[in-house]
Amino acid sequence: MSEDSLVPIFTTTNIAQAEVIRAALEGEGIRCEIENEHQGGFTGVTAVRLFVLQKDSERAVQFIDVHSDGDETIDPA
Repeated sequence: MSEDSLVPIFTTTNIAQAEVIRAALEGEGIRCEIENEHQGGFTGVTAVRLFVLQKDSERAVQFIDVHSDGDETIDPA
């Protein structure tokens, strides 16, 4: 897998939380994309996944782990 490939690192059903994490990761210089961010009326039902570049995945997972309360899923990168 290429360093420039996007890999999933985090899953939640809370779009607001995903947005906060994306902003925090980008504040750390880690580019982040959200899948399913336009859920419409399905907020809290549909899973939302955050993706980062493969080369940033370990650092991103560590950042989330340190700042998370542990209720969500950190996907293996």
